[in-house]
Amino acid sequence: MRKILLAFDGSENSKRAVQYLIDLDTPPVEVHVVNVQHEPVIYGEYVTANMLEELNNSLLTKSRNVLAEAADALQAAGIAHQTHAVLGNVAEQVNEAVKRLGCDTVVMGTRGLGSFGGLLLGSVATRVIHEVSVPVLLVK
Repeated sequence: MRKILLAFDGSENSKRAVQYLIDLDTPPVEVHVVNVQHEPVIYGEYVTANMLEELNNSLLTKSRNVLAEAADALQAAGIAHQTHAVLGNVAEQVNEAVKRLGCDTVVMGTRGLGSFGGLLLGSVATRVIHEVSVPVLLVK
């Protein structure tokens, strides 16, 4: 059984990546849907551990809400999947998830919700291509 890691951020391109997986005419696959939220960057001296925990919990809640859309679509199509909400650098976390989960392919949109980075290909997609050791399928 193939294991596919779907990097999903809720952007239009990532939604098309979900649809691409649904439309694939392949043997059964297991899909791991990951959403990575950037950890907060805190400046100043008045930051407590409790404040950081609250920020991280808020980001993970946002991540789970984003993942719900992809999970609902995959569930409706009868595709086995698991969701993973993660904090950190997107490319590094995708690479770590590929290794940890034993995925053989990464599927993601060419452009995400990030700010303007690359002209033709998103900066996150470019970094993922260079980080992971498995094939990366980009959906436009």
